[in-house]
Amino acid sequence: MYTIVAAFMFWRASKNYDVVLALMLNDFYYVETAASRKLKNGFWSWCWRFIVASFDYYMLSILWPLLRTFVTSHLWLRLRYGFRQTEVVFRAPTGREYDNMIALPPAQFQQAWQASLLHATSRQFLMGNTGFNTRSPPWNLCYTASTDAYHLANSGQFDLNNWEVSVWQKNEYQQWTVWETWKHQDPTLSTKTLIIMKEKLLAEGREEFVGKWETLLVEQANMALVASELTPAMKQLIQSGNNLFKEEGLDFGELWLDAISEAHRIQNQPASDFQHGNAASRESAGYLP
Repeated sequence: MYTIVAAFMFWRASKNYDVVLALMLNDFYYVETAASRKLKNGFWSWCWRFIVASFDYYMLSILWPLLRTFVTSHLWLRLRYGFRQTEVVFRAPTGREYDNMIALPPAQFQQAWQASLLHATSRQFLMGNTGFNTRSPPWNLCYTASTDAYHLANSGQFDLNNWEVSVWQKNEYQQWTVWETWKHQDPTLSTKTLIIMKEKLLAEGREEFVGKWETLLVEQANMALVASELTPAMKQLIQSGNNLFKEEGLDFGELWLDAISEAHRIQNQPASDFQHGNAASRESAGYLP
């Protein structure tokens, strides 16, 4: 795409380079000189040429920043480090989409923010896109961080095998929290996490709340079977789940992180330790003779 943009820019610049250059330099003498040369072809001919040149100048002013950004970021990264088996990609919320999101009312901002995070970290999106294609507005690629990461790897200061896919986010207390998507996108681990959360909520006597939540989870699962992408209806359903937890005075994010950490610990616990732990708990509860 950027090759086409570059070719178009050079083609249009070559057609009216003298007038475009005069406009860029703001050199009215140069414009008058160019005009005197072209007036011999007719006044309206020169007017048409000036209109076309003004359009070219406008197009170049729009396309040049895009091309310059591409050359100094993605192209430079590829020329310097090439295509690697392990791609280090950093994404940060930037651009017009992020500015528009910031301008939203608080409730709409939270909904749009959560939806953008869910899409940027969805399993389908990450499995189907790599490298440059992992941008998901407002989550755009940060090439400076990727360049620094490759530099650290080449100098032996860091092993690329240690990288995990993650999203960092500041919470309401201005503390950084990390979304370990390699955990969140594991279907087995997610199922165990839901079970742990339900058990904890039931232990607190929240049977009615768990029933409402399970209804939303069933609806969400049915929608996921029909649509592979995150639809507006699914976003609304997810927001309804978040509101349900807020009305109950619960923090879904905190509960989920605690539960998934416990599920991950249980899943990676050696079988002997797991059996021993079960036996000990059953014995203390009076199940063993």
